[in-house]
Amino acid sequence: MFRLFTATLLALALLNVAARAEEEIKGVALVKVEDPKKGTVPELVYGYGAVAPSSGSSSTFSFPRDGSVTKFYVEANDPVKKGDKLLEFATAPDVVTAYQQAASLLKLTKSTRDRTAQLYAQQLATRIDLDNAEHAVLDAEMVLSLQELKGGAKPTETLLAPFDGVVTTISVSQGDRLTAGAQLMTLTRFDQLVLIVGVEPGRIDKVKAEQPVRLESLSSAREPISGKVRRVGAAIDPKTRLASAIIDMPMDGLLAGESFRAGIEVGRFQGWVVPRGAVGRDDKGSFIFQIDNNKAKRVNVKPLGTAGDVTVFEGDIDLNLEIVVNGNYQLIDGAEVRIDTGVQKEDEDE
Repeated sequence: MFRLFTATLLALALLNVAARAEEEIKGVALVKVEDPKKGTVPELVYGYGAVAPSSGSSSTFSFPRDGSVTKFYVEANDPVKKGDKLLEFATAPDVVTAYQQAASLLKLTKSTRDRTAQLYAQQLATRIDLDNAEHAVLDAEMVLSLQELKGGAKPTETLLAPFDGVVTTISVSQGDRLTAGAQLMTLTRFDQLVLIVGVEPGRIDKVKAEQPVRLESLSSAREPISGKVRRVGAAIDPKTRLASAIIDMPMDGLLAGESFRAGIEVGRFQGWVVPRGAVGRDDKGSFIFQIDNNKAKRVNVKPLGTAGDVTVFEGDIDLNLEIVVNGNYQLIDGAEVRIDTGVQKEDEDE
């Protein structure tokens, strides 16, 4: 009985010690650390904009005669290849009739001239008669040429795409009565689209031609695209109050009007590199923690820049002490810490 009682007391004492140890461990911050390391990250200036036609990349089509569109082969925003049919155009009946009348008149005047020439050869007509007949032929030819220019020789005509592109706009409806020169549709070249982005005026001075650009589409799930700055604008847009930069980029598969976020690399930051969350900030400024004998040591730092999940900073870093990269939010200067080695997680995974 005595031995049983003694064993019970010993077990209770061990449990009490374990509980106290667990409480002490719970009161100590668990952190992840890394060795100090230096590196570089790009200094980025961001701009936002959309793909648009460059000057001279769009062509608007019309016919120099009255008429109407009898059939469309495309819709607005359709892509087309060179030689594709765009629409059928029917010349106005009065224009066609005028051409036919001019052709008939020319045929008649030529016949009259030929008869007059025969009579003249037989001395049955005067030279003046022959000259008048020749003059009538010349007049009829001029009238016919004019009617040809008006399009009367083409009762119908198919408009073909002169280059690869996209149908930007269709300005008329099928069957509309159209006057000569009326705009029918606009076609934009695929290979002459450009991306124009707006940049905060206070940062545009850092943007220069040929700087590399990382482009993320805001309109689709496409992978990021690489580009470069073509040129920088010299004025502020009165509507957006932003300065502009034109970006060259691959045009394969792009959509006119597609929006992008452009990260323009204007330089590089060099210094100590840590995950973004490793740098804290309070009323005393920015800081990180290093571990010295299992205690947190605050080090004031100067952030230089951030790219993605990485921050670069300057500071008086001890190369022999590890930097807290996760869990610093629960620390104060001098606080005891435990290092998360990941062993427990590996055991749980097994």
